[in-house]
Amino acid sequence: MTNTQSHPLPIVFCFLLREGEVLLHRRMKAPWNGSVTSPGGKKEWGETAGEACIREMEEETGYRLLSLRLRGLAHIVSGGEEATGYYFSSDSFEGELKSSEEGESFWYGREESMTLPEINPFYRLLAPRVFDEASPLFEIKIESDQEKIISFDWSEI
Repeated sequence: MTNTQSHPLPIVFCFLLREGEVLLHRRMKAPWNGSVTSPGGKKEWGETAGEACIREMEEETGYRLLSLRLRGLAHIVSGGEEATGYYFSSDSFEGELKSSEEGESFWYGREESMTLPEINPFYRLLAPRVFDEASPLFEIKIESDQEKIISFDWSEI
């Protein structure tokens, strides 16, 4: 009998929003080295996804989130590996912006961010749903390689 159990890597991303802008992060590590996306990273042992989002945001940007909202889930299959992405948004934070060894963070217009040449394809696909406050919690299955999204299938929860 073949084992079909899944053990996906849990990852988190947070769209930090203010007055028509979004905080972007230029990645300096694999995967997607050099691409621009929202800050995030891997969930650590014992953390909730929300706790991981708060920790990653502070580590990568210097901002401490005061609240966050789960916007959706992404089930990602790439090169024989699987991850579950938890996508959050927040407009409530404190602290001073800083860059880290993980990359450079900067504010950019929400709409303009969609046309940045180096914007990550996952960001381009998911950001419109995150930006739309009326959009329900989403779930999406994504197949990708390290360069592009091969296929995706949306569902709403």
